[in-house]
Amino acid sequence: MDQGQFVESINDFEQWKQSIARELKGFRLWMRRNQLSNEESDTRIKQMLSTLDSEYLTIAFAGEFSRGKTELINAIFFSEYGQRILPSQAGRTTMCPTELFYDIQAQSSYLRLLPIETRLKDTPLSDYQNMKESWIEIPLLTDEPKEMAQAMQSITQTKSVSRKEALELGFDSNMLDECEENPEKVEIPAWRHAMVSFNHSLLKRGLRIVDTPGLNALGSEPELTYNLLPQAQAVVFVLAADAGVTASDMQIWEEHIEQLKNRPNLGIYAVLNKIDVLWDELSDQKKTEKAISRVVKQTARHLKISDEDILPVSAQKALLARIRDDEPLKARSQIDEIENVLSKTVLGNKENAMWDNILGESTHLMEDAKKVLQSRKEQLEKQRDEIKGLQGNNENQLHDLVEKSRIARTEFKKRHLALKPSQRLLERQSEVLLDVISHDALEEIIERTLKELVESKTSVGMMRTIKRFYQAIENMMNEFCREAELSNKMAESMFEKFSRDFDIELLQARYLKAKHYRRQLQNILDDADQLNRNLMLTLTEQSVAVRRFFTSTVSAVAIFFKRVRKEVRQWSHEVMLPLVQQVNSLRNTLEDNHDQLISLQKNEATVEGRLKALNALIFELETEVHNASTSVEKLRSSAPKKPTSNVVELATARR
Repeated sequence: MDQGQFVESINDFEQWKQSIARELKGFRLWMRRNQLSNEESDTRIKQMLSTLDSEYLTIAFAGEFSRGKTELINAIFFSEYGQRILPSQAGRTTMCPTELFYDIQAQSSYLRLLPIETRLKDTPLSDYQNMKESWIEIPLLTDEPKEMAQAMQSITQTKSVSRKEALELGFDSNMLDECEENPEKVEIPAWRHAMVSFNHSLLKRGLRIVDTPGLNALGSEPELTYNLLPQAQAVVFVLAADAGVTASDMQIWEEHIEQLKNRPNLGIYAVLNKIDVLWDELSDQKKTEKAISRVVKQTARHLKISDEDILPVSAQKALLARIRDDEPLKARSQIDEIENVLSKTVLGNKENAMWDNILGESTHLMEDAKKVLQSRKEQLEKQRDEIKGLQGNNENQLHDLVEKSRIARTEFKKRHLALKPSQRLLERQSEVLLDVISHDALEEIIERTLKELVESKTSVGMMRTIKRFYQAIENMMNEFCREAELSNKMAESMFEKFSRDFDIELLQARYLKAKHYRRQLQNILDDADQLNRNLMLTLTEQSVAVRRFFTSTVSAVAIFFKRVRKEVRQWSHEVMLPLVQQVNSLRNTLEDNHDQLISLQKNEATVEGRLKALNALIFELETEVHNASTSVEKLRSSAPKKPTSNVVELATARR
């Protein structure tokens, strides 16, 4: 199979994105053709297309040192190079969190390394992503596997520092190796983060791999827990069959992985690596399988998960088998079953996430636009019925129609003006929403928290201050939710009034999903609470603990509210879009009808000619409504099937 399952899944994902992009581009042309396009709708469709282009399928690997995470990555993704690409041989493991992806904007492949000293600054890791000058860059010669593997060895570099310096950099010195030359010093990673971009077939199609090394790396870089792991579609927790579930394994599981189990669109798997230590050449295959099954059950009991969520494998034998093209050894390594499960999970979870967050909205845009055309068609049909009554010489009836048209235009203007106060009220309410979660309001909470933390004398006092910070943030979100509910009621009332006043089918107001934001914030705070409790227990220096709290928890909260403010502004611009489209369409239809009636009155046109024109317009609108319905159905048919759980069942994947 040799990576066939992953290639197939990523090809499916690429084709899925392309089919949706085609529908969105076609819909944008449809909007323009039917005079429904405006700046807001055009911008939103461009954003959706941009997201389709830039989204990654992400698999994150986590676990303690020497469990074989990097060897597993080599076996699954890079065996075609005929050797290890990422450093995974004994004694030379990956020392810093590493992301592998394809940078479409880069001119060439690269390895970028962020110096560990950047932790001494208050700048969050996420901010460094766009600060190219802060990274050390090493070119990668991707057509020379040995040269490439040699460059990757840089990831394993360490440096010797005093225990005090290690603490200031966020490490627990008790978990570090002593320096051989100087026992007073300890070894720490030379790099904080590594980013690897190269032209690999899977990476180029949108796969991103995250390798997180060891408990010390996860514990000392909280943003990995906040951002990188939850953003993945699958998290692979790697254990070793020869070590069992150790105390440090359990610590990683309980503090960084287990809490992610209920996240939507995220599959969690425990991979039991190095099962080749259980192979017994002197026993038959059934005894070996029983031994592996026994270790799987023990591991499942320790982690409190189903046996089916434990995936046994021998990464080293899988890599060897693929390099040597040894099919029996590859089958025995069970690498194919892991690929099958992961590829299905990653693809399904990513499609679900993209549909929920972005693509479902496009169907709403299409439905709203279709209703505008349907309403326009109904208006034209009414005009046609009125014109039919003019056949023959009936000047009085024509005069009545002109007068009726004039009154309709006047009434339309009055009703349109009557909507303005409600519109202004909704705009003011949007400003209230933004004020509740404003940058200034958040900064006030942050400054107060910093002052209280600095004045705290004990770790208990610091935890109380942090708890007050959580409470203040939750209160801010609760107020936001109350105001959002009021905003949604205003929007709903405005849509009902519009439908009633203009006698058209009730349009559905687009609601602000405040409860969705509340759940997202709660996830951030829950993760932070666990992490900060561990911080207070492990870090003895107050200044280090405070800095870590601000560069992790506070930064995550600030980034979250910044995104919410952006989405609220976007909602405030888009919520009126269906009404604006309807108003413009109704105005144009009324104006055009009045002009045509005046032409008839002046004998500049004939009743037969007007009927012919109306029939042509109605037929054209019927065609356009049908085209819109077809596009909506195509998009809906591409919606991923919702799984019954967040994780693809192993038995299903194996079939």
